[in-house]
Amino acid sequence: MIVDAHLHLDDKVDSTAAGAAFELNRQLGSAGIDRALILHLEIQPWSPETFAEAISAYPRMRGFINVHPHHEKAELQLRQGIERLGYIGLKLHPRLQKFDVEDDKALRLIQVAGEMKVPVLIDAFPDGTYLLEGFSPLKYARVALKCASTRIVVAHMGGHHVLDFLMLAKRLPNLYFDFSYSLLYYQGSAIPGNMAYAMKSLNFKNVFYGSDYPDRPINVSLEMSRNVLLAHGLQETEMRKLMGTNALQFFDWKDR
Repeated sequence: MIVDAHLHLDDKVDSTAAGAAFELNRQLGSAGIDRALILHLEIQPWSPETFAEAISAYPRMRGFINVHPHHEKAELQLRQGIERLGYIGLKLHPRLQKFDVEDDKALRLIQVAGEMKVPVLIDAFPDGTYLLEGFSPLKYARVALKCASTRIVVAHMGGHHVLDFLMLAKRLPNLYFDFSYSLLYYQGSAIPGNMAYAMKSLNFKNVFYGSDYPDRPINVSLEMSRNVLLAHGLQETEMRKLMGTNALQFFDWKDR
């Protein structure tokens, strides 16, 4: 069982969400991916309704809805997304959506997700812009403390701050990670080794594979990620946890 826990639809495939979902499903099947978590993004040209309808055609796909915490109807959008449209979690992207993950509105929306028993995936890739805006692992830690009933997935494993996030996760039981994008982005540096070390230190629990498609074709990301992890000494039993078992147990894959 292989689960890709961090993907997007490619808005360059054609002008429709249905066409993008069709192409994504084709690549998933070709790569042998059994389950895929597709992340809705407000910056893409499709409404939550259109996006949900497009991915609902494919049994292997489930989605997280992207809501801006400052929207006047943010809580309603989240509730409708989960209860009416079939999304299974909340996606927040403070870097692209331009909000502080610690502000009161963001905290409230994260807490509502916890009340609804759905997880929240928050972008945590520290590019130069995000660093200039004050990115810090401590912000995510304070969010986890204030939203202790919410399961929070730190996307991209915190990039080059992975060791800081590792130490925080040892004190914060509601922090989880996907290692999408970062594992391949930092090739040639010490960071992939640090990520492998963090996975081992976490006993290969609470960590999920993600391709961040359409960054690369699905099969390319999968093969490259496996090769990097094998090069850092991971065994097949450990790989199965990271590439499937952990995400299969964490996310709600119930039939629609």
